[in-house]
Amino acid sequence: MRPWLRTLLRPLAPPVRTLREYRLRDLPHDLIAGLTVSAVDLPQSMAFALIAGVPPIYGLYTAMVLALLGALFTSSRFLSVGPTNTQSLLVASIVAHVYGVHDMHYVYLVIALTGIKGVIQLAFAAARMGDLVRYVSRSVMLGFTAGAGVLILVEQFPSFLGVGVARAGHSLPGVLGAAQRLAPELGHVDLRSVGVGVATLVIVLGAKAIWRRAPGPLFAIVGAAVWVWAMGWVGTDMRLVPPMPHGLPHFELPRLGFGVAPQRIEWRELEALLGGALALAVLGMLESVAIAKSIAVRTGQRISANQEFFSQGFANLVGSFFLCMPGSGSFSRTALQYEAGARTRVASVFCAAFNALFFVLLAPLAHFIPLAALAAILFVVAVGLIDLRALARIGRTSRAELGVAGVTFLSALVVPLSYAIYVGIFLSLALYLRQASRLRAIEMLPTDSGVFVERALCDQSGASDILLLQLEGDLFFGVADELADRFAALVQAPVQAVVIRMKRTHVVDASVLAVFERFVRDMQERKCHVLICGLSPALLASFEAFGLTELLGPENLFETRRGIFESTTRALDRAQTLVGKPAPSAPPVALGTDDEGTDWAYDN
Repeated sequence: MRPWLRTLLRPLAPPVRTLREYRLRDLPHDLIAGLTVSAVDLPQSMAFALIAGVPPIYGLYTAMVLALLGALFTSSRFLSVGPTNTQSLLVASIVAHVYGVHDMHYVYLVIALTGIKGVIQLAFAAARMGDLVRYVSRSVMLGFTAGAGVLILVEQFPSFLGVGVARAGHSLPGVLGAAQRLAPELGHVDLRSVGVGVATLVIVLGAKAIWRRAPGPLFAIVGAAVWVWAMGWVGTDMRLVPPMPHGLPHFELPRLGFGVAPQRIEWRELEALLGGALALAVLGMLESVAIAKSIAVRTGQRISANQEFFSQGFANLVGSFFLCMPGSGSFSRTALQYEAGARTRVASVFCAAFNALFFVLLAPLAHFIPLAALAAILFVVAVGLIDLRALARIGRTSRAELGVAGVTFLSALVVPLSYAIYVGIFLSLALYLRQASRLRAIEMLPTDSGVFVERALCDQSGASDILLLQLEGDLFFGVADELADRFAALVQAPVQAVVIRMKRTHVVDASVLAVFERFVRDMQERKCHVLICGLSPALLASFEAFGLTELLGPENLFETRRGIFESTTRALDRAQTLVGKPAPSAPPVALGTDDEGTDWAYDN
């Protein structure tokens, strides 16, 4: 097979590999795991649909279709895909900002958002941008999910109290908007709904305390529906799940147009959804990769971020043609699927099948479910999103990381949620760039015993005839100004030769090479010398391509070789000759204050 064709078909390999390697003895394990997850998935999906502001039927559609599609191409054998709490909350923030009113047009915008998110994720997969998720810290996710947890709690109080609120487009964002909408309705609390909600909480928490894997939400939903039926509350003003249409999700083309037909989505609305879809795509990717890696730690399976982008993009794009809301990987369902004994991705396929079967059989009974019971389930989910222990550990480790988590958390509470994830990502990248742009430069000083000791650069650096300077890490434009200042100080110092050791330098960009060029010319004007040692073949090629080999002279560039400080010793011998001093009789040994001793055998 041609290399380009193999590369093109690589994202499609996971299901083929699973079918080829599937063993009959895995079937009962996958079947039981799929049934177990389905028992939790159905009530959660209806509840998450309410968070997104759409009827519960669309959460169930998503639980069927995305569970199947998401299992096909994911790099994890256990990732469970479907509606999630944070995705649903972000959907509500995005679409309400564009449209505001909850009607069928709102639903069509949510479905269109699913498709746009899928296209963005597929584009990211094609551009191999999966590795970028490494630069978003865990602090961002902790702060964002904690803020989402608080928002879910506040947003579900109306359903728990049995009152209806209008989600007006002009209301304030975040918790302030939720409080603004709830306040006028506090005089109309339905005690029946409160009672059902409290009973649901007792059942869910009690089942979890007795057996961690018990489908408490399913028990609670069934119990609440039976209670409503037995009390004769159907047909009263109690807030219940609206009647669901019969039949499985069907294929439907997007309702695109220019607003000339009823329920058509205008292009300006699609444009307004783009920024939010990007936030959904990035957040869904971060969640899915983090979840898959948390399971991979126990299984040893390799997770590919680019493959996850393709898998999530494919699932959401195709799901948008089957009336699905945006979804991603779910930590609770993934962990449950793994703990229930799943062996392969076929467990998620069984989960989708059970979801469809239960929907067909039980959909007519869904109208007995009180919204207060779903709100109570979401209360439990929301509290689980607030990981105080992890935040406390970050606080003890790094105040900067805690600050990132804190600002992201506050942003999630007071600004539109799609902006909050951008705030967190920006702060995470800013923190990374701040740390990466610190110049790591060390002076290495000889001692009478023939060894080197390391010392940070100071005012005394460059006072001797020869200075051995070690540069470490990535030398990119972020450190160029600081490096230029260091070099300028050496130009003014009485040093006659500077040996720059770059064994621990990985990358040098054009901005830093320009700083090197200026330093070499300034030193040559003073009739002083610059020598560079510890050069890898790649760094040596960069110096040659920039023209520094000709400027310095090939005799003053020393490529690294196998041996302890071999190139450094040759550079020092050359420097001694240039300044008219005898060369040392034996090669020096460095005594580092960091982890340098771990690779001295090849640190030349």
